[in-house]
Amino acid sequence: MTGRPALFGLPRREELLLTGSLALGFALFFLAVYGGASWVTGFYSGGLRVDLPFERHIPFVPAWAAVYVSMDVLLLLSLFVFRTWKDMVPFALALCAETVVGAVGFLVLPVEVAWPSRVVQGGWADIFFVADTMNLERNYLPSLHVAFACTAALAYAERSGGWARALFGLWATAIAASTLLIHEHHLVDVVAGALLAWGTWRFVAPRARNEDFLAALRVEALCARELFRFSRRHLRYALIGLALYRYSLGRFRRQARVARVGFCFLQLVDDVLDGDRAVEGEPLDWVDALLAELEAGRTQDTGSAATLGRVLLASLEAPEARAHVFALMRTMRKDRERVRERRWLSAEVLLAQHRDTFRLSVDLMLHVAGADVRASDVPSLIDAFGWCSTLRDLREDLAAGLYNVPAEVADEVRAGDADPGDYDALLNSNAGRAWVVTEYARARVLLERSAEELSALEGRTGTPLLRLFHRSIEGFRARRLPRRLPFLREPAGVRPLPSGVASGR
Repeated sequence: MTGRPALFGLPRREELLLTGSLALGFALFFLAVYGGASWVTGFYSGGLRVDLPFERHIPFVPAWAAVYVSMDVLLLLSLFVFRTWKDMVPFALALCAETVVGAVGFLVLPVEVAWPSRVVQGGWADIFFVADTMNLERNYLPSLHVAFACTAALAYAERSGGWARALFGLWATAIAASTLLIHEHHLVDVVAGALLAWGTWRFVAPRARNEDFLAALRVEALCARELFRFSRRHLRYALIGLALYRYSLGRFRRQARVARVGFCFLQLVDDVLDGDRAVEGEPLDWVDALLAELEAGRTQDTGSAATLGRVLLASLEAPEARAHVFALMRTMRKDRERVRERRWLSAEVLLAQHRDTFRLSVDLMLHVAGADVRASDVPSLIDAFGWCSTLRDLREDLAAGLYNVPAEVADEVRAGDADPGDYDALLNSNAGRAWVVTEYARARVLLERSAEELSALEGRTGTPLLRLFHRSIEGFRARRLPRRLPFLREPAGVRPLPSGVASGR
């Protein structure tokens, strides 16, 4: 016995979702690249003649269009041959690589076909129309139809017995012959497509089966999925995702990968604690179990969060940075505790909670970026982070029972017969509005101070990153928040400002 698994089988549902996603991803990629190349070459005039003299004697046989379109069936069999995502990855990547190489060939070496015009009538007209439509226009050298068919034959042969290998080989050969018999390609296109399949499969398959590559690919897929889920909830996460990928554009640096993993992991934990991501049972129990698993260093696969957390911790070189991850998770956990207890915090305790949260977050970010500055160098910016988070998410937080309004302010609002836990009631009360105005003035002081702190750090690595956040917070204070709360545009003389604003307290 060779131990070879059965050639065909039904994948498990969860694996079919993954392999099907890979197949769909390739299909969309192919349509974009192949269709784009066809569109661009439509602006070309003329092209190379690659036809050989004897090809004029090849007959036009419309019935072979049925064989031509069977290539799609051959590719769809991959879902039942490669029944796990790990098995499907080499095949999908090989097809994507061939698509890219083919598109370059179409753009660099445009071909002018020598076949006469074709007119099909009768029973084969519909099938021929489908075949001719699949081929689009001008995409000839190499023939991707042949490349894909041969790649499938090579890939399936590795899992087949003798008869099956022969069958797949004959099928690919018939598809190659069909491209000539329905006058879609010339012989040079066919040979180039077969050579492309052979070379690509030999190059891509061994590398795509490497366990380290597959592990990294899985992490990237998890990050992409989480960023998509975050973005569905709020556009700002889409912008963060684009920034994270732009950071690694052209060099896919290790720091960029760690930054993506770290952001996705911590945001996922935060979403669970905030109730934005449903989990079985109480979110606090979920986080406690995750903390126990990560601190114990267990390696079993218990979910996306555990996988991302393990990768993040393994990527952080400094023990201090790994300790920050656990400290930040426990700090975020406190927010869930006060939601459950419907607890209002004093201004002093609330400020300390926000400082701890953003000090740890910023320090982690700076460590990943390889910076030599730390959150302690910009204390005013850390407080500005807390201010921005409070005012930006005030409506959503109050609705979720996360009270980021000081207890002293809440008591004043209640004294005016209003509910401080209701966003509209809070802002319609004198005490609530006065608090927002005070916070708005405090933010200006904090941002002015943080600008001075950043100037003192000029030339040190990590400072440009902190300046980026400073500009973002300043943009929220100067533009977005006043649009959301028009009363902030009123002259300062008509707004009550409690004592302590000028000092930034």
